Amino acid sequence: MAPAGSLLAPPPVAPSSPPRRRSRAKPKPPRSRLVVMSELRGCAGMVLELALLDGTATPQGSVVAWANRLAAEMDLEGVGSPANHRDLLHGIVRLNRRAEADPDRPMVALPPAL
Repeated sequence: MAPAGSLLAPPPVAPSSPPRRRSRAKPKPPRSRLVVMSELRGCAGMVLELALLDGTATPQGSVVAWANRLAAEMDLEGVGSPANHRDLLHGIVRLNRRAEADPDRPMVALPPAL
């Protein structure tokens, strides 16, 4: 029978070089105006469908937050807290008009949503 010490795994070998130093992540640049405006139009299309189904219903918080986040990326005042789908749709239309009125306004990079 073999000695008990020979059945154990060999001790781990220490790395020969120090571990690589990880650098900090670089901040993302702002998205292009075309991308944000296209996303705003998509949001407006979805809200239009909801407004046609029931214009007096309270909009979902995530849709309102989405519209406000897009406004923040364009450095514009958001849609606020609309009471119903119609008010939200009117707020998005006003937001789109303000964004198209000033196409040279710089975009803002936002951190990822939590």
